[in-house]
Amino acid sequence: MSELNSVFSEEIKIHLSVRESELSQEAYRHYRRTMLLFDEYLCRVKHDVKEISEAVIESWIKDISEGISPNTANQHVHYIRQLLLFLLNSGYNCFIPRTLITHDTYVPYLYSDEDVEKLFAVADTMVVTRARKNKFVEKEMPLILRLLYCCGLRVGEAVNIKVTDLDFDRRLIILRVTKKYKQRLVPFGDDLAEILYRYCTSMGILNDSEAYLFPSEDVHSHISTNNVGNYYRSIRKLAGISSNESLESGRGACLHCFRHTFAVRAFDKNERDGIKASESVPFLSTYLGHDSLYETEKYLKYSGNYFEDTLTKFDDYSGELFPEVIIYE
Repeated sequence: MSELNSVFSEEIKIHLSVRESELSQEAYRHYRRTMLLFDEYLCRVKHDVKEISEAVIESWIKDISEGISPNTANQHVHYIRQLLLFLLNSGYNCFIPRTLITHDTYVPYLYSDEDVEKLFAVADTMVVTRARKNKFVEKEMPLILRLLYCCGLRVGEAVNIKVTDLDFDRRLIILRVTKKYKQRLVPFGDDLAEILYRYCTSMGILNDSEAYLFPSEDVHSHISTNNVGNYYRSIRKLAGISSNESLESGRGACLHCFRHTFAVRAFDKNERDGIKASESVPFLSTYLGHDSLYETEKYLKYSGNYFEDTLTKFDDYSGELFPEVIIYE
């Protein structure tokens, strides 16, 4: 499958060369795999005409969807649409399929103000009595939770922050280690800036640019995401927040749910400030480091116990936007 051999092999090579310059290394790897699978399918069915009919596409979608999840199949269709649009613009007659309709049953836990107050209170007074490798964890967990809640970071992004990544003058965090290798800037407010400054001072790392913000055994290695998760579960239990881990529709009140809560709250705040959804969502998508608006949609289109009015507003907005928009990743 390393070679392209279909009737559209040259066109696919050209398209891939363009996409390689536009996508991150990891995103391009997934994208290229879809192109190779499509090329292999055209060879397998002996497709030898320079056009792609609806029948060919429908047959390919049925073939590619066997044995994989609906979301994965939808991703393949989303990628192949980009190729077909390229071929169409190049003068070939091609049928452009709609993305598949999938139903994501995952429902995140959205933290309330009361939840957050309880979690912060427990984290701020946490005392770890049993033997541990990480002697800094009692200072680290309060700040980690505040970064997740206030900035919508992924846990893996937070633990990889170094002191050199903090720009106190511009109030920015430079995220260099992110999902899909997409470096981005995350702003923070004055209150968080003061907390960050005091934290770095108390940890003795303020002037050590290569020190990790959340060190493990020493300042040049960082705490693992597993350790953060383990300590958080203890904090959550002491705060009296149920995990609901038995629910089939979600993971319960986990660390990643802070990111979901941040997204919904950000959209809610913009709505209340009079910022239109059409202006708000693209910026929110960029801020969160998403490849496309579809990923942001997944964060916001959930039913929950909180922000029901906000979720309804987003659903009304996205219902018109997402079925028609073409997103180039």
